[in-house]
Amino acid sequence: MKNIILLSFIFFLMSCYDDKGNYDYREMAEIKIENLPETLEILGGIEHIVAQPKVTSSLEGEIKDGNPNFEFSYKLEKKGGSQLYDEAWVDLNPSKSLKLDTLISIPSGNYVVWFAVKDKRSSIEYSTTFDVKVTSSTYEGWLVLCNEGEEKRVRMDMISVISADRIEPAYDLLSLLGLPDLKKATKIGFYPAPVQTGDVIYLMSEEGTYKLDQNTFETSDMYNIYTTDFIVAPSDPDENIIEYMPLANMGPPTARAIFAVSNKGNVYALVTAAGAAFEMPINTSVRGKSPEYRVAPYVGISMVRYPGNSTAALFYDIDNKRFVGWSFKSPTTNDINQILTPVPNPEVGKLFDFKTGMDLVYMEGTSYSNGLVYAILQNASGKRVIYGINMSGAGFVQESIYENLNAPDFDKATVFAFHSQFPYMFYGVENKVYLHNLGTNITYEMTNIGLSANEEVTMLKFNLYHNNYWWPEPTEEFMARQYELMVGTYDNRVSGVDGGKLGFYKVDGANNSITKRVEYSGFARIKDVRYRERR
Repeated sequence: MKNIILLSFIFFLMSCYDDKGNYDYREMAEIKIENLPETLEILGGIEHIVAQPKVTSSLEGEIKDGNPNFEFSYKLEKKGGSQLYDEAWVDLNPSKSLKLDTLISIPSGNYVVWFAVKDKRSSIEYSTTFDVKVTSSTYEGWLVLCNEGEEKRVRMDMISVISADRIEPAYDLLSLLGLPDLKKATKIGFYPAPVQTGDVIYLMSEEGTYKLDQNTFETSDMYNIYTTDFIVAPSDPDENIIEYMPLANMGPPTARAIFAVSNKGNVYALVTAAGAAFEMPINTSVRGKSPEYRVAPYVGISMVRYPGNSTAALFYDIDNKRFVGWSFKSPTTNDINQILTPVPNPEVGKLFDFKTGMDLVYMEGTSYSNGLVYAILQNASGKRVIYGINMSGAGFVQESIYENLNAPDFDKATVFAFHSQFPYMFYGVENKVYLHNLGTNITYEMTNIGLSANEEVTMLKFNLYHNNYWWPEPTEEFMARQYELMVGTYDNRVSGVDGGKLGFYKVDGANNSITKRVEYSGFARIKDVRYRERR
């Protein structure tokens, strides 16, 4: 028995001796990380986060990009441990490369970036940190709403006014700020509310409308307009708000009422003196009754701003092909503020029937002639006419009619803009922009825009300021920009989804011409532009 035990012990020692050579007793390397900043200060959505660290191993020397034994990561998180976009951190470097050069749209604030070096052979990581301070690039400037790619993904770009001497474009600002994946952008809703409550910005699309946080531009499902501004959301899940328009008050810089129009042809009114939310559709003759017809997605109001000069709004009934109107009454009789009424023909001075029998192509309010609304209508044979309806005072005054227009391809035009200082209509057809003088019935092609056959006009617009109370007093140059023609174009020769350009053109009222002041590029397909005004 003793011999058996001794023999077993000898075999155990032999097995231990044979196994000793199977272990790797390599020395552990020391990793040194250099050349990272202590703090980076950037403009969110405009300036890149850039890092070029030097990584050295005590055993292998400098570790360069492309070394198959190592990978690198950069993870950004808010200081203080709070979550960012419902995540603990954001991966800045999915490619795992050593150098970092990335553009990210995040709210202003203080962040920390964790830089890590991983030895893939041992799975051991070495890390260090640096701070990132983000300053807002969304405080003031032109909001540029776009449709990106064939799917028409909703995208918000911006031409940010950082100072009088620095204006920078910023792109895809909302991709990491909580905006749901929406398609088919329609318009930007903007209401410069009083200072104590801040301005209101709505991004509208065929798939949903969302309010943006006035400081960070963050949004979420909780910022859906039906959650923030409606007493009861529409029962149709496919009904979405695609137009949002405030009617200026006759007193301080607030809105007398705000109107919202949906893709289902319903219109809602929020009367600020009577409540803080939209009620039931007002395209009816009795408050709260089911809608009786559908309206076009336009609101015709006087664009004479605060203090406003009108108590009325104009809509178009697309089922009965007629104009219908809204008129403000004392909030004590709020029933009348929650209905629309067919606009009657004038007893004298009739220029046309308010029940037109035609299709509405486009409608736009201006400050021309103290508050003229232009409506483009098309009859069954495809001929287009323009009606001018003055909305100052109680509104609905027939002022002008333009028939037999000497306007090439006007029947094919898809985008329009009416000037508020001159009787000018601009319209776009494919890659051409025309100026039509309504007073002389003469049309001029704006050849100096110079678009190629592969480019197209996607938007024409004048950005009339809502605010009329500025401090400090703005310059004449700044105030004049609201009368510049904004031309959105898209160059289909550009690879990817960034072929959009936005040009600003001064309008010459004496010579029927325009002159380019400046142009910015790198946008997606521009749908709407709205200047974010700040007092």
